[in-house]
Amino acid sequence: MEELTPVRQSYGRCALKPDFIDYFYDEFLKSHPAIAPMFINTDFKIQKELLQTGIGMLLAYLEGKPAGKMTIDRIAVSHNKTHMNIDPNFYQYWIDSLIKAVKHCDSRYTPDLERSWQKVLRAGVDCIASQHDVPTS
Repeated sequence: MEELTPVRQSYGRCALKPDFIDYFYDEFLKSHPAIAPMFINTDFKIQKELLQTGIGMLLAYLEGKPAGKMTIDRIAVSHNKTHMNIDPNFYQYWIDSLIKAVKHCDSRYTPDLERSWQKVLRAGVDCIASQHDVPTS
């Protein structure tokens, strides 16, 4: 996937910005009325670390790295119907909020870079969402 290199570079630039993750969560929590209540009892210090790791692992998954696949599979199980039951329709709000954070934090943001981010995030999210109804123990 040719979009991975510019997205990985963009993520590196964003990760250096102290407000990147906070900006994302500000946008995400207000993006839909049902989302903020899902985070009522969330320890955001831990959640922010999980997000940073998750983005990196999503990129690793799309690069074909086993650690990325293992992490994305674990996220898919934790978010599926049996566990947290995250409605797959909410993933678009996640993508949109992350794109807003990238636009806010990446000084090299362009519409082409946004399209690359969209394609990369959609590929990872589709993998997670595809496992929503798969029964797990």
